[in-house]
Amino acid sequence: MEGREHMVRNEIAVLKRISSGHPNIVTLHDYFETAHNLYLCFDLCTGGELFDRICAKGNYYEQDAADLVRTIFKAVKYIHDSGIVHRDLKPENLLFRTPAEEADIMIADFGLSRVMEDSKLTQLTEICGTPGYMAPEIFKRTGHGKPVDVWAMGVITYFLLAGYTPFDRNTQQEEMEAIIAGDYKFEPTEYWANVSETAKDFVNYCLTIDPSNRPTAAEALEHKWLASEKPHFVTSADGKPTDLLPHVKKAFNAKSAWRKAAFSITAVRRMTTLANQSSQNNTAHQEFRAEVDKYKEESAKEALEDASITHQHNEGDESKVDDLPAQLEKTKLDEKH
Repeated sequence: MEGREHMVRNEIAVLKRISSGHPNIVTLHDYFETAHNLYLCFDLCTGGELFDRICAKGNYYEQDAADLVRTIFKAVKYIHDSGIVHRDLKPENLLFRTPAEEADIMIADFGLSRVMEDSKLTQLTEICGTPGYMAPEIFKRTGHGKPVDVWAMGVITYFLLAGYTPFDRNTQQEEMEAIIAGDYKFEPTEYWANVSETAKDFVNYCLTIDPSNRPTAAEALEHKWLASEKPHFVTSADGKPTDLLPHVKKAFNAKSAWRKAAFSITAVRRMTTLANQSSQNNTAHQEFRAEVDKYKEESAKEALEDASITHQHNEGDESKVDDLPAQLEKTKLDEKH
């Protein structure tokens, strides 16, 4: 636990405030310390992550997304009312308690959370969180607090409606610049035509650049997309609500395939470097190089197969992975130099 003791003890302090207080927040049941480790005992959540559950469904409608966002926002409001800012809200930290259809969704991972008095919330200036879900003020280091969680919920809502995040770019630098500028679109328009204007207005509401003008969790819950008793949706040709699952699942899988391909390229380069460093023992070096070449061939083949799926990107055009073979070829050329 060396180097992380403060973070772990901070998480304990946060969870002691809110544990067992809300059905959609993980409970810290106990914790104990040994000579070298500190153990935390949480709820056992066996239902999987949020988006995995969505992809496993037979259908998925805008009302399903609204129900999820409403439930999560109620938990966020409870967290904020308890004087806490989470700072790392994202789909991976939203877990289902059990595999049952009606299982509770839980907010987990409070490692970056802070217990703060309202008057001090703007004093937080460190850069933390998951880049695609971080608010502009975090990157600008102008001070941040509870509004960063509302921004993250705006990103999560967009993600739940589309299968990809609004600021998704080719590099983290471009992603950060897009976040700071609030540069996002509801594209491709052909798909977003299946999502109600009320839902898009809610996303815009949460993704207000100026944190002083951004809604609180309580105000977000009062937005008509969440507060109205009448569901908001766009009807399909048969007059029923449009099933969003086919596009959402395709977009999510396409992005996952692209990342897997990119990780394969990175792994090949790292293993090549290790192989070069092991040249002191010629026999071992040759054997290791053979393993690298085998891994490289298998990874490249798998990456190309997975990356054949296209992803609807922010410019409204299909962002294909046609340049992946060129990247892999460049990797081979780099190894020769």
